[in-house]
Amino acid sequence: MLDPRYPWLAIVFLTAIATAALLRRGSVVFGLFRDPLLAHFRLYGPETPYSPLARFLDMLGVWSLLVASMLDALTSDQRGSWRYVSVVFFAVMLMAFAGSVITRNSDTLRHALPLWYGELMEQTTRQERRHLAYAWLRIPRKMRWRLNADQASFRVFVELVRLTSYYGVRDPDDPWAIWQ
Repeated sequence: MLDPRYPWLAIVFLTAIATAALLRRGSVVFGLFRDPLLAHFRLYGPETPYSPLARFLDMLGVWSLLVASMLDALTSDQRGSWRYVSVVFFAVMLMAFAGSVITRNSDTLRHALPLWYGELMEQTTRQERRHLAYAWLRIPRKMRWRLNADQASFRVFVELVRLTSYYGVRDPDDPWAIWQ
């Protein structure tokens, strides 16, 4: 049934890694995980374009290629409708890579998903996004999980950070504050 000359263990291991990476990228694209995008805001220097949707499509293409390879080896001796399953995954791979190229070249598609990311890019300045990214590091992990799950609470968090970056923050217990 299984061809002993085919590297099953390597392909299954790579497919498992690609599945985990695809799920992670999917959670970023659909707005369930904000840490990678907020970590990108902490970088110094000129702002580089970042597209979570393009990265998701790249990973979908790699995953589809691995699954097509594995299914081609599984269905090589069978007749019927199962012969074309690997062709379908290969077509998904081609569409994912083409979609990734189109997304990288379009400014509107680059910030399309997740929705909070597009809103943040439109409404805030680079300095406010940097303050937001460093404030994200300061909150506890359970609070980050809560803000990842609740869009309204995350908007309140963003507005509070924007207010503190606009008006400035001063520690009333700092004895050296009067000299600054």
